[in-house]
Amino acid sequence: MANNSWNQSMGVQPAAGTALTNSTTATSLLNAAQAKWTIPANQLVAGLSKIRIYASGKMSTAASSPGTFTFDVRFGSVIVFNGGASGTLATSATNLTWDLKIDLTCLTTGASTSATMLGTGVLTSAALSATTPIMLLPTSAPAAGTGFDSTSSQTVDLFGTWSVANASNSITCQQFEIVYSN
Repeated sequence: MANNSWNQSMGVQPAAGTALTNSTTATSLLNAAQAKWTIPANQLVAGLSKIRIYASGKMSTAASSPGTFTFDVRFGSVIVFNGGASGTLATSATNLTWDLKIDLTCLTTGASTSATMLGTGVLTSAALSATTPIMLLPTSAPAAGTGFDSTSSQTVDLFGTWSVANASNSITCQQFEIVYSN
């Protein structure tokens, strides 16, 4: 049986976020003043609500041993989706394009840590590897992320983490959009 649903862009980033460089600390990639969307309390519906994230930008890597990179989506401080660490990145990449798409589906709702999201995604970038520039996310089997409270408002954020701190390891999110459907 068909149902009525709608898709709506809930947040876009017209100006680039701050570059994440020379750090192994998980850090927001978004321009805080423009891109973050707050999901109102009790907005999500189990089995119906979806959040699609589109992000892209540029990435540079160290000349040797650049390590890996991990994307995650957070509702406030709670990691609701973790893409897992990439394979070892290509060396000496300079401002190569990356493109990320993540689909999150609300599995459960509720207070405390009862609400969960299930996510999958695709990361594409020559910085991953010249021979394998596409990575499916998560790098393991899809599973529900950490539980959160859907009865409270939640701010959606995209984080990134380098495994190696190097001044040449740098990523900038230049475009970002959150699309909500219910």
